[in-house]
Amino acid sequence: MTEAVVLACNWLVDPKQWDGHLRRCMSSTMLSVIYGRTARSTLEPDLAIETFKDFSERLSRAAYPGAHLVEFFPWMRHIPSR
Repeated sequence: MTEAVVLACNWLVDPKQWDGHLRRCMSSTMLSVIYGRTARSTLEPDLAIETFKDFSERLSRAAYPGAHLVEFFPWMRHIPSR
């Protein structure tokens, strides 16, 4: 409920940054459910949110079809990793 109120206030104060406010709200909701703390304002970068963002981008790149050569050359799965 608190995050919804903060989101509505942020949208009223600065409606042009609606995307950033929504991202902060979602990130803060996840932080409060998982770790019991909320995110800072959209103006100050939060290390936890940046870490989540970096992880999701890396996971998306890794899961993208064709991201790995072994998908094109199945014989490569027998090459030992180093």
